[in-house]
Amino acid sequence: MFGRKKNNAEEPTDFWKQRSWVSSAVFLGAALVIGSVSFITGGAGGEADATPSEAVKGPLSTDGSKNGGRAKGERPQGCRTQGGEDVTRPTSAPKDLKWKNLDGVTVPTSASAGPTRYSGPVWWCYAHTPMGAVMAAHSILTHMSTADWRTVAEQQLVDGEGHDAFVSQRSRLGQSQMTGDDAGVPSGFFVGSFTKDKTQVHLLIKGAGGGLGAATVSMRWSGGDWKVKPRTDGSLFATSDSGVNSNGFIKWGAA
Repeated sequence: MFGRKKNNAEEPTDFWKQRSWVSSAVFLGAALVIGSVSFITGGAGGEADATPSEAVKGPLSTDGSKNGGRAKGERPQGCRTQGGEDVTRPTSAPKDLKWKNLDGVTVPTSASAGPTRYSGPVWWCYAHTPMGAVMAAHSILTHMSTADWRTVAEQQLVDGEGHDAFVSQRSRLGQSQMTGDDAGVPSGFFVGSFTKDKTQVHLLIKGAGGGLGAATVSMRWSGGDWKVKPRTDGSLFATSDSGVNSNGFIKWGAA
């Protein structure tokens, strides 16, 4: 899937119909293995679920208020993590790394970096560190292929134009179109520029066929935890689909 030259003129304008987005989403375990070729190439798409799950508000909901109504720096009730606000970028995976299965996709977790709280489908309370942002990126993206994606989007995507675009476009996809059968496994990561309020996380995923895919996810510290900031077109990450290798990435090890 990666390594193929794209012809942007022939690609649909909606990110969620583009082959590159579908392919990279599969690599990330975050989405969409679409059964209909016509849908991928710009057809009308699949049929949305007749009774979709409703978004449920929770500890990370902001209700449009800055920081969810909490004082600056205050975390949601019950959220405690180790390491304070260490801004040192990681050079290795957490020593307490554990893998959890989410609908057939392996997701990295850590008692030190997070998540340390689980409220239904929302895995939350990440360390306010670069490593915490990495863990949040993996979990949030993976949850976007689950039946409870609306709740995760409500609480763990940054509000704004990109959030609304993602929800609108994801809503057009029925849950029957989601599958983790071809999802890849996390292979590596590194953290780009970092401040206490925002960072860019780079993820390396090994696909089911052995190929590598890479994605860049913009993360924001919002409402006392890390959240994904969607791009204005609704996509949750930028992809690289040619010449991808593991150089410069920190290896996870076996999932």
